[in-house]
Amino acid sequence: MKKIIDKNGRLFGLVSLIDLAVLAIAAVLVAALLMKDTASPIVNIAAPMDDISYELTISNMPEGRLNSLKVGDTLYDNETYNPVGTIADIKTEDCVISILKADGTFDYATVEGRYNVVLTVDAKAITDERQHIYVNRSSLVALGWSLNVYTQASTFSGLITGLTK
Repeated sequence: MKKIIDKNGRLFGLVSLIDLAVLAIAAVLVAALLMKDTASPIVNIAAPMDDISYELTISNMPEGRLNSLKVGDTLYDNETYNPVGTIADIKTEDCVISILKADGTFDYATVEGRYNVVLTVDAKAITDERQHIYVNRSSLVALGWSLNVYTQASTFSGLITGLTK
């Protein structure tokens, strides 16, 4: 009959107990990292929602994608699939990139068919006790945050560059 733990400290002669302990600790750490940011925000359901407006800046947007955006389109969050507002205004400017020249200086050039776009988005939001703003009670918005959104015709990501309550 085989011993449970042999003279080398292996379980059933196959796996070391130390190896099992290391694997268990690694599994717990991986689970903790995966679950770290998955908690839903605790938001007062009864709190009234306020009107806010924020600017979403999209760089280097192709002309075809720009043409698919219309004032009045609803934006949806790619993570929660909840609406995060309605496009109130669309401002565009030519996309300009910097080019490194052979002498080590930079020059600027316009990219044909590409645009930098600023969307003004109107939304309903609540503010929690830590002054975090949640659009539609689910999507956190703050200055400098990246927001991945989609409409019925397009998907893109932008940076929140303005926020007005």
